[in-house]
Amino acid sequence: MILCTAEPEALSKQFKDEPIVQLSSNVDDNRKAVKEADVIILGLKPFMYEEVYEQVKDSLTGDQLVISLMAGVTIKELSIFTKYVAKVMTNTPARYGCGTAAISFAPAVTKDQQDLVKKLIEPIGLTVTIPEKNMDIATSLIGSGPAFCLLMMESMIDGAVRMGMSYDVARISAAKVMEGTAKMLIETGDHPAALKSKVCTPGGTTIGGLLKMEDGALRSTIARGIEEAANISASFAKK
Repeated sequence: MILCTAEPEALSKQFKDEPIVQLSSNVDDNRKAVKEADVIILGLKPFMYEEVYEQVKDSLTGDQLVISLMAGVTIKELSIFTKYVAKVMTNTPARYGCGTAAISFAPAVTKDQQDLVKKLIEPIGLTVTIPEKNMDIATSLIGSGPAFCLLMMESMIDGAVRMGMSYDVARISAAKVMEGTAKMLIETGDHPAALKSKVCTPGGTTIGGLLKMEDGALRSTIARGIEEAANISASFAKK
């Protein structure tokens, strides 16, 4: 593996015990790395990809597989590198092996190449294959989703602290509730509403709390947040 980076010192410390990793930090080395590569992963700011292409275009062979981690850059735009393009949107929990990744493939990508991309991405957690037209939705739901969940957890923690629970206990409890609820949804395959109804007893605390949240339009606010983030992602491709 050859990492092309503008920060070789930081990465050299991070990968000092990984003999399979080589670092490349100048244009000439980057060109050489691209020429020797079967797979090129573009993990950079979206506005930089054209500059990178200009630097390495003479080293492209035409049959290399390009995997893009950039939001807002379409497969059509990336076809300047090669016709074999995969777009991947992942999220921050990937660092802990419990992330989610959405993958879209260009029509020319072969079955073997698709399998290779999935094999490379699967260690981060769950992978789903989607049409490219859904990638902006994935950017919102998957990429921004952890921040939305953290806002909900923060609100739950604040409510518990307001009522007298210590922050540390509230924090770990809220996190575990979110984790356990997600596992329950995945394991049962049930609709969230069906699982929610099982927790609500007549005149109980849960239905009371839910109605208070509905008074604040929590459901539609979250849904509209997903919509807004997806629209912003789509706008990147229009600039």
